[in-house]
Amino acid sequence: MNDCVFGKFEIGEETAISHLIKTVFDEFAAPDYSPAGNTFFHAYIEPDRLLERFSNGDVLLTAKTNNRIIGIAKRLVARAIATSREKDTKLKCFEVNSSPYAERIYARMGFTKTADIQDVNGLKFIPMKMELP
Repeated sequence: MNDCVFGKFEIGEETAISHLIKTVFDEFAAPDYSPAGNTFFHAYIEPDRLLERFSNGDVLLTAKTNNRIIGIAKRLVARAIATSREKDTKLKCFEVNSSPYAERIYARMGFTKTADIQDVNGLKFIPMKMELP
């Protein structure tokens, strides 16, 4: 996994990050969503909208790889938790809205479903959380 790079968002990277998210979404998640859901998500990841959310402290996890997705996912989640704990040292749990595609990946990392599959604006997701030590 030497080709895996982690980093914090920097202003000016929003276009490249938007493109990466779109590429991963279109390959793995879009087939599970309606056309309206795909349109909504593509608007959600427009560079200016990403910039707004990142400036509010949102954390984003995405990866593109041909193999070892579990290892990369674990590393992404560990980084996201560490970043979140820098902001809140008393953080007790970490919550995600998993795509149907990633549900098993999150479950293997210790996340549990907190509700059945949701469909909001055509986007399907499973609310999940992990209790933290």
